[in-house]
Amino acid sequence: MTAPDTRPAAEPASAARPDPGARPRRSVLVGVLLAVALPLAVLSVGALVPQVPWLGHTGVAVSPWAVWLVAAGIVVLVLGTVALLRRPSVPRVVALVAGATTAVCSFTVVTQQLLVAQDHGVAVRIGELFTLVRGDVSADLDAEYAQLDGEPQELSVWLPRTGQDGAPAPVVVLVHGGGWTSEDRLQPTTASHAVWFAEQGFLAISVDYPLSDDEDHRWDVVEPQVACALVWAGEHAAEHGGDPAEVHLVGDSAGGNVALDVAYRAGAGDLEPACSGELPRVAAVSTLYPVADPVAFHDNDDPVVGDAARSMAERYTGGAPGEVPERYAAVWPAEHVRDGAPPTLMVLGAADHLVPPAGAQDLAGVLARHDVEHELVELPAAGHVFDAAAGGVGTQTWRELTLRWFSGG
Repeated sequence: MTAPDTRPAAEPASAARPDPGARPRRSVLVGVLLAVALPLAVLSVGALVPQVPWLGHTGVAVSPWAVWLVAAGIVVLVLGTVALLRRPSVPRVVALVAGATTAVCSFTVVTQQLLVAQDHGVAVRIGELFTLVRGDVSADLDAEYAQLDGEPQELSVWLPRTGQDGAPAPVVVLVHGGGWTSEDRLQPTTASHAVWFAEQGFLAISVDYPLSDDEDHRWDVVEPQVACALVWAGEHAAEHGGDPAEVHLVGDSAGGNVALDVAYRAGAGDLEPACSGELPRVAAVSTLYPVADPVAFHDNDDPVVGDAARSMAERYTGGAPGEVPERYAAVWPAEHVRDGAPPTLMVLGAADHLVPPAGAQDLAGVLARHDVEHELVELPAAGHVFDAAAGGVGTQTWRELTLRWFSGG
């Protein structure tokens, strides 16, 4: 009699043992998802609480790309949901919540800014919001418009890209920002705006001006030099298809301060160019987050960027407002407003930590008292240099309003 075979049956080939590496791989993927999701959530929340130091500063800084945060939040939300359905765990729940937070908060930012654009009659192109690459911003030609202490002062010109039916093109002169101490006429945002103006049929001119430092305080030099650039524009615009009788000024940040001062002083007959020639009339001025009140800019008590603001203001003027009050008065746009001053547009971020919005608000009040045409637009959850996003809501809003403003519409 044969004894029964008590050996365990062999496992079928299909019943392979679990891969011991599968769970670690899944854990790594969840860890990566968390590493992405949590910073995105923090950034998106920060844009809605700009008053919170560091958190608000960082959130506002990335708010120009909020539409991308919405997309990223949705992707994280979907991946987190899939992961949670496969294997419930606390990290997966956290990733899902972080994705939802990112999407909701960033969508709120975009919606708030779109509503402001809508209130001002700007139809924002949604597809353009996702633009990341500026494209070629090379100028068509460069020229020297003046000299200072033997150093050439230069400008760049972008020729009109669209036809004017034989009519000369309007001219726009751009003054770059940088706290009066840095940057130049070809900084990316300025050059990008110049290209856009050229595409709209303008002769665009971006100018350099003398920069200040700890030893050379150029508060009394910059505006006469920019006036020389205007003289150059008046004398040479026709050679490049421009209309010397229709010159506009644009400036951002410290460049906005200079543009406002030059426009108002030229209109009042209170600005003598540092070169010979006739100073053309400024038809209108448009600015992005301008330093409309240099005293408030200096006295900025922001715990993160306040010291930088004071340093730039003192490099430009040579001291604090209490030490050189006459210099601050000389570069304070409100001090130069007169009846008949050029129409003025100011677009700024309501959450600008570097340049307090109150300065532009006060200037708007001065312009109103002098019956000067003006418009002040504040973008919620937007900070300084919100136009860093090539096709962002703020960029599109400012450009379209400027085009309308310069067209007199």
